Amino acid sequence: MRFWLTCAALFALVSFFFVPTLSGGGFWWTDETRHAMGGVFVLDLLRDMPLADPMGYALRYFAQYPALALNWYLPGFYLVEAGFYAMFGVEEAVAHWTVFAFVLLATAVWFSWVRGGWGALTAFMATALFVAVPEWNHWARSVMLEAPAIAMFILVVWTFERYLDRPTALRALAAGLSIAAALAVKQTVALLLPALLVYALSSPRRHALWRVQAVPAYLIVALAIALVALHALKFGNLGLAATLGDSRVDVGQSAARLSLERWLTYPKALLEVWGWPLMILSLAGALLPARQRESRLALIYAWLLCWYVVMTLVLGGAGNAPRYSLYALPALAVLGARPLFLLQDRTGVRNAFLAVLMLVLAVQGWRTLTLPVPYVDGYREAALAIHERATSSPVLFAGKHDGSFIFHLRRLDESREAVVLRADKVLVSLAVHKYFGMTSHVGSVDDIRALIRRYGVEYIVIERPDIVGVTEFAMLAELVAQSDFERVADFPVPSGGGAEAPESIEIHRYRDHVALGDAEIVIPLPHLGREIRFRRGAR
Repeated sequence: MRFWLTCAALFALVSFFFVPTLSGGGFWWTDETRHAMGGVFVLDLLRDMPLADPMGYALRYFAQYPALALNWYLPGFYLVEAGFYAMFGVEEAVAHWTVFAFVLLATAVWFSWVRGGWGALTAFMATALFVAVPEWNHWARSVMLEAPAIAMFILVVWTFERYLDRPTALRALAAGLSIAAALAVKQTVALLLPALLVYALSSPRRHALWRVQAVPAYLIVALAIALVALHALKFGNLGLAATLGDSRVDVGQSAARLSLERWLTYPKALLEVWGWPLMILSLAGALLPARQRESRLALIYAWLLCWYVVMTLVLGGAGNAPRYSLYALPALAVLGARPLFLLQDRTGVRNAFLAVLMLVLAVQGWRTLTLPVPYVDGYREAALAIHERATSSPVLFAGKHDGSFIFHLRRLDESREAVVLRADKVLVSLAVHKYFGMTSHVGSVDDIRALIRRYGVEYIVIERPDIVGVTEFAMLAELVAQSDFERVADFPVPSGGGAEAPESIEIHRYRDHVALGDAEIVIPLPHLGREIRFRRGAR
């Protein structure tokens, strides 16, 4: 009973932190829209069941609604999200609630695991300190994969521990499936898995690794790793190049692997995310000698060492270091709360330390509650304006927040007749960032007009001002200012919380539009070494 009451208190705490998201606006980070659309795609896929040609189905879907990231990520999160969409409908809020479900999972499972090693009080404080961190809540309030990935790794730790405690075939199966599911949510989890092996090999229970009951788990994990590797080799050339420091990709944020700058990247980021007070408490907890009953402490040390070494070597870029520092927080929180367990026999000192932790928790919680929630609005209204015009022609969108527009248009487009052309795919080929390389497909305003006529485009949606910074977008803006175009709608773009956003969204109509229902649309994908050819009538 006490376990569930404590979980309820922790759930109330994380829910309290999540509340500001409910009053926020639309997606602010471009990746959010890809993750939100991933669930929509999976839901449509499961409803249609295109068993004869699933790859062709996916390519045609992308040609219509080009806001997917299945070439970058596996569909673990999207499967869960599709279930939420099926129950509650396709909405921005539902995508957020999917992430929140993973946050609740992380909270409950981490409390349970820490409680098994250090008792309820230490587990409560360790979990509360972890979930109160502003940076954690910043990303947990967004439709991003960090919170789900960390939640799944925590589940892996829990199921793995249960197997080591009592090695049965069922527990081995649970551990194997949880590892596979975690990898399917985000491949970054693989970087932390060596910590589990180090922990098990250093434990008296290491014999459990060689038992016949573990064979199904090994087979499942091997299959999952093979699928991750195949996915990376087939689709992840850009991501792998950037990650591994390929000289062809200048990301402008990674120092040399053996440089002091690189090896200080994550300690600096961790100080920024965790803060000096908690860092001092965590260091103190790490330096105190271990008691006999602290067998799980070895995993905490292995986790942090693995995170630091592997993340530095593989994901050394400073730009994302604060976000990737989140993967260390659960383990670090245990060290910060650990003295509560060690001081059980010294009530006065223990209570004083608990008061310090509560004060730190209050400060962190206040920082989180006052943390602005980024948002970018206006795209729901723009999508509705296009939908109400019932155009059967492709719509050309030029701007940074194309995914928000596409998500809302697909949400309205129950018959799935709409086709959105992204300017960064048909005017240029731009994969995620300009520093990954860019190929232009037009050389003049007249070239863009010819493309619009060739594809039968009637409406052009443009962000003003252009925040992408592409010359071809400027040429498109010049084109729609000419007499054969008319501006039919203009929507403001409210934003906040530091989100990068334009001031407005303009909708222009091509006066000389000619409907071409059977026009073949060609979407070059040079970063994948292929192109998509699509006709509206082909299903």
